[in-house]
Amino acid sequence: MAVLPHELVDVFTEVLIMKYTVIAALTVLVWDYFVTLPDEVALIWPGRLSISKILFALNRYMVFADPVIFIYVLMVGGDAKFCETMLRTLSYLSTIGFIVAQCILMLRTYAVWGNRFNTTFVALFTVYLCLTAVSIWNIERYLAGVRSTGHPAPGISGCTFYFSNRWVWRSVVIVMGIESVLMILLAYKVVQQLRAGLGRSTPLMQVIFRDGLGYFACILVTSIANLFVILLAPVTMHLFLLGVQRAMHSILCNRIMLNIRGAYQIQPSQCCDSLTTIALSSNRSGRGVSSNGVAFNHSVLSDTETL
Repeated sequence: MAVLPHELVDVFTEVLIMKYTVIAALTVLVWDYFVTLPDEVALIWPGRLSISKILFALNRYMVFADPVIFIYVLMVGGDAKFCETMLRTLSYLSTIGFIVAQCILMLRTYAVWGNRFNTTFVALFTVYLCLTAVSIWNIERYLAGVRSTGHPAPGISGCTFYFSNRWVWRSVVIVMGIESVLMILLAYKVVQQLRAGLGRSTPLMQVIFRDGLGYFACILVTSIANLFVILLAPVTMHLFLLGVQRAMHSILCNRIMLNIRGAYQIQPSQCCDSLTTIALSSNRSGRGVSSNGVAFNHSVLSDTETL
């Protein structure tokens, strides 16, 4: 009986691990989709088109392309050029998906800070754009170091890749940094609001507090795990948790939007398709001022809805 070389057995094992990990991520995505579909139909579909709805749709449905392409690359593949093209396509789709998810988180934070378009906001948004540009440039440099030979051997399907660098870790760190800043900004306003004794029992603020802390913790854990895998795992497997991180980002950001819309609908004397702007700001007019001079305001958004 012929014995397979040890190196070939390792390759098959690594491919199986990546394949089952991606299938698991896809299974979670499909399960979450059907669990939250009734909320999507009730809370997202009615009303006119808006920025938040476009972001939700992109974040909700683009993510399904990632595991499907990854599984196709692992199990079917093609010639070297086809494999490299598919990996490049998958990388750009994932990058766009992360950017969309970050936009949802930014809209939520922007709303909590009162939709104030001031110098601070412009400066922070400029820094975000610069970091995003650096991340895209880094992904391009990373992909420049990827080569494929097509099928690993005659009669064996799938793609074989060779990586000359692991620079994708830099983009993961940028994603973690951006989301950490958004979390700090959100936490600051939430603590300010709680100290003022305003809205502790409000369903909307409970959702924002829970989603802001709990969901961010889940996203951060997957990002850290992915970072360690990229840096420490065998180079052939350094991407196998990327699909999990992408799926978690999509699922949690979708739930943030659905939960906030659901909480907003049960707010007293509030009824429309828009989301709520939560503003914690100094009340210069003296109306509704707490002991520390902080006011909690609700206002209905127009076409430029925020979270």
